Amino acid sequence: LLSGKNKGADTNANAALPKGVTSDTYGVKVGTAWTAANADTIPVLQIWEDFQCPACGQFEKSSGAAVTKLVDEGKLRLEWRPTIFLDSNLSADNTANGNPDSSLRATNAFGCAVDQGYAEAFHSALFAAQPVTEGQGYSAADLTAVAQSAGMNEQELKTFNECSSNKVYDSWVKNSFAAFEKDGISSTPSGILNGTELTSDVMFNSDLLVKAIADATK
Repeated sequence: LLSGKNKGADTNANAALPKGVTSDTYGVKVGTAWTAANADTIPVLQIWEDFQCPACGQFEKSSGAAVTKLVDEGKLRLEWRPTIFLDSNLSADNTANGNPDSSLRATNAFGCAVDQGYAEAFHSALFAAQPVTEGQGYSAADLTAVAQSAGMNEQELKTFNECSSNKVYDSWVKNSFAAFEKDGISSTPSGILNGTELTSDVMFNSDLLVKAIADATK
């Protein structure tokens, strides 16, 4: 769970960004609350995560539905902030299983799904398909299956696969990872609510998390 730290990683100013992503955070903003008339009163929850991280998968199981419900109700400004530190930690296992750089590959695919309008559905389906054995990694076929389970039609899937195989968003992913290291985030998942890091007991208890978000509403 703990990330390795390599301070001072460079960013690519010319990196292609998924739809709606901006270079101030490189995060994926979801939901309508971001553009609501009263957006300033709605809490912001940033979640740092690595798609290979078992604890992130557990967070998705325990609290993901509660979080996305608030997003869909317009009560939360949610920003998923991807990192890929496990590509280094799991390099030998990923490579041995034929799936090197799986966090990078999965996050690039996530960016492609964002472009197709499937941010929430793909995010949920990707964690649902997370390998049981850490280090097994995600294959290209796995990610195509995730996109299908997220509901993409034939044309959307074709566009997704082209985007994914061409690694369109690899530089975006690496820029987000550089931001992760610069911010000194020590583990995943990490939740930052209105600028304050949440404790793990709140993160993994959906009732406590919903209450914390409600209490943060201005």
